[in-house]
Amino acid sequence: MKLKKSRLSLATRESLKGHIFLIPFYIGLFVFFAGPLIQSIKFSFQSVTPVVGGYDIVNVGLENFKYIFGQDANYTINLVESLTTLAWKLPVVLVSSLFFAILINRKFKGRVFVRAVFFLPVIIASGLVMDVIQGDQIAGAALSGSSVAGGEISQSTALSNMLSGIGLNDKIIDTVTMITDSMFSTIWQTGIQTVIFLAGLQGIPSTLYEASAVEGATAWENFWKITLPMILPIMLINIVYTIVDSLVNTQNAVMIQVLNNTNNARYGWASAMAWAYFLIVAAILVIIMIVFTKITAASTGGKEAKK
Repeated sequence: MKLKKSRLSLATRESLKGHIFLIPFYIGLFVFFAGPLIQSIKFSFQSVTPVVGGYDIVNVGLENFKYIFGQDANYTINLVESLTTLAWKLPVVLVSSLFFAILINRKFKGRVFVRAVFFLPVIIASGLVMDVIQGDQIAGAALSGSSVAGGEISQSTALSNMLSGIGLNDKIIDTVTMITDSMFSTIWQTGIQTVIFLAGLQGIPSTLYEASAVEGATAWENFWKITLPMILPIMLINIVYTIVDSLVNTQNAVMIQVLNNTNNARYGWASAMAWAYFLIVAAILVIIMIVFTKITAASTGGKEAKK
């Protein structure tokens, strides 16, 4: 008896398997998320006033968007603040997580325990545990970069004084001190990126490093010629994750304003703010993905580079 060959390619069959595992997500998306999503789109073009038994809704077109960008005194400021924070946080998180991944990818005794320690902040930083830490005055001060000694909290000014002494202007000093003060909490958020980078590093064939060793390449040359080009696709995943994680964080200035408007029953403005924010974030992600795809193709010498 002859077996019939499947008409589906291997890639198609693998894709179907992936979609089967995503069925619970699809069910949750359509049952719990699709309705509120569509409703928020409608609210962004409407004036919504809560009344007994429902809402008093009036279509206002683009008035909500005109208000948040033209009349609201805080939305544009919060938007710039969020994007500015992302501009310095993204490279710090990427460089730190890649550095940690390279360290724990080496063979040494107890590396399983060390890897668990690096991922531990992801577990601690979620849910009630992080709320307790942030609610504690001394722990919150440590997370924000303040120094704690003898039960008293004080903001270190040594770095600021040193930068002032070498003649830097106040704007540069404020930026540098802001980054250093937030360093602890930023490094705290590198757990998932470190694990993703570690998976990418373990996927690099060891034969490449063996061949480079024969040619007398240094570790620095191996990083730039082998490690970095091979993990560029993984780096794109981490970039997208870090951007989304930073911009949708509930401590984000724009998200705080959206939630405040929602809590105060200003649903039209809140929806317009959220969707404008979403479109800006989506545009940033599209640009980064296009640029990174071209960089990856050029570095690997693939078909895209030839085109």
